[in-house]
Amino acid sequence: MFQKILVPLDGSELAERALEPALALARATRGELLLLSIPFLKHMFVEERAGYGMLLPHQSIEATRKELSDYLQRLTETHGPSEVGMRSQIGFGDEASVIVDTAVAEDIDLIVMSTHGFTGFSRWFLGSVTEKVLRSAPCPVLVIRDARPFSHVLITLDGSPLSEQALAPGFALAQSFDAAVTLLRVKQAEMLNPNLVKELEIHERGLGSQVQDEFYFRAEHYLERLAEEHQHLSTQQVQTLVPSGPVAAEILEAIEAEAIDLVVISTHGRTGLRRWVYGSITEKVMRQANCSMLIIRPPAEALKG
Repeated sequence: MFQKILVPLDGSELAERALEPALALARATRGELLLLSIPFLKHMFVEERAGYGMLLPHQSIEATRKELSDYLQRLTETHGPSEVGMRSQIGFGDEASVIVDTAVAEDIDLIVMSTHGFTGFSRWFLGSVTEKVLRSAPCPVLVIRDARPFSHVLITLDGSPLSEQALAPGFALAQSFDAAVTLLRVKQAEMLNPNLVKELEIHERGLGSQVQDEFYFRAEHYLERLAEEHQHLSTQQVQTLVPSGPVAAEILEAIEAEAIDLVVISTHGRTGLRRWVYGSITEKVMRQANCSMLIIRPPAEALKG
């Protein structure tokens, strides 16, 4: 599934955190890595005989291009084992636009990037480059928070076919790292019309509660069915969680309680109305989770921008 993997870099050690998981995926899938370096261009001052002089923009670009070429060459030599195809490329311009345009032009299957870069000053911090890429990427984006390996993957669902698009990439990634998988669906009272429950109670005492219990039972059965259908994709027993409460809060609690290393979440939700739209559930989890995340955006949405 992940045959062509794009890793954006800015020359910092923090950005390079994305390299190890990207390499592990490439090894598992016998895929190809494309290292994309995007410089932070500015006027550069150099020492001259009579003091300091300023390089012109075109001189700065050429100097930067040479420096980045050497940097990418070192990375390729250091991290490029024979079983992984690795290429490098330099892009100039707005970082997010360059990343997305490269992903489209190269028909990339997965973007792997750190949430930080530029020597630790959060140039690629959430709210800037990473979030812009998440909104426009034509493929899944794996956002790396730290260097820990993936041993437990949480795939979040809401019962819709759109949210189920997280299943295939989620299991594929878990399989590459031999990680355990837990499926989660949050039960929400608002998903069942409260007026209907009240009307049923008026019609017959206990009927509303019975319908509500049946509704929640179906949520649990739904996950059990998906776990059984996808068990062959995991080397470990697929677990299920069906908590009740606010969606983002329950996902965050599960991350902590289950020692989750990676959350897989779709930016679409029930009935295609973007119930889990980026900017709500996904954004809340992204900003507060202490683990890496795989964000899935359906291709149709990416094309519409």
